[in-house]
Amino acid sequence: MRLPFLVAAVDRALQASGMPLRGQAIVAGLSGGADSVALLDALSSLRRRRGFRVVAAHLDHGLRPGAADDAAFCASLCERLDVPFRTTRADVRARAARERGGLEQAGRRERYAFLRSVRDEERGVAIAVAHTRDDQAETLLLRLLRGAGATGLGGMRPKAGDVLRPLLGVSRAEVLTHLRERGLAWREDPSNADPAYRRNRVRHELLPYLEERFNPGIRAALARTASILADDAAHLRAEAAALLDRIARAEEGALALERASLARAETAVARAAIRLALHRAGGLARIGAAHVDGVLRLARAKAPSGRRLPLPGGREALFTRAEVRIEKRVLPEAKAVSSRGLP
Repeated sequence: MRLPFLVAAVDRALQASGMPLRGQAIVAGLSGGADSVALLDALSSLRRRRGFRVVAAHLDHGLRPGAADDAAFCASLCERLDVPFRTTRADVRARAARERGGLEQAGRRERYAFLRSVRDEERGVAIAVAHTRDDQAETLLLRLLRGAGATGLGGMRPKAGDVLRPLLGVSRAEVLTHLRERGLAWREDPSNADPAYRRNRVRHELLPYLEERFNPGIRAALARTASILADDAAHLRAEAAALLDRIARAEEGALALERASLARAETAVARAAIRLALHRAGGLARIGAAHVDGVLRLARAKAPSGRRLPLPGGREALFTRAEVRIEKRVLPEAKAVSSRGLP
């Protein structure tokens, strides 16, 4: 029997990812919004055909008064689809305050932490989230406005580690058509219309303007561009990894790079290698193009010995004649105490 369009698209995406296999479990993030409802419905339709298990997971972010109604809706949907349902509540505001970051970033971290905890409990092999082609277009524009490079402009990938995005080739309009044909309701998050969020302004103002004035197919075009750039970035990362294998040396609490080889490398490969080195030596949180270019500029300087470049995460890049060392930053007060010795 021929599968509905959206179900067939999800089936192709799962086959391309190689997950889940027969007998394995997959955890589907379920917010109650249109995209996640359509994804869960498609996975539910495919589970018997392909012999895998589906578990739905819903996180209450603790940010809206109507969140309990969202959880109740998700529970009812899962009962209708005969899908196991897991839910919990998180204090996203507290996490944002603790990490001194934004609510959106804190919510994302809480959400993925919860999804992975459910995956572990269910002995699942992957997490499925409901990003669509429209989300990909929005992501590319947001990162372009921020000044991202090829890696950032590559957007989201259909498979990234344990995270699958089976709807990435499906438009939001196609999602809504599927839900109407299936007679499935969904919940609208009021925050999706709040212009205080930059993504909402891109979604409701910038993209419609580009569609009307420049290209009616702008969403598909942007998603296609992201896919091309992601492939380019993957090749660049492979080149960077090969370079690091030759010039990097791990020490306790530090990563040392051979400065001359880094300085001689092609600029694109050198930048990618520095990003990868920073990722290995503490992660990329708050690392921007200026940090990467700063490391490369000093690595190529004629006499950088003794220079120190502060980096996010309490790190620094220390330059010697032979090496660039990425290590934990020692504050001047600590250095003074260390040089005097403790009483």
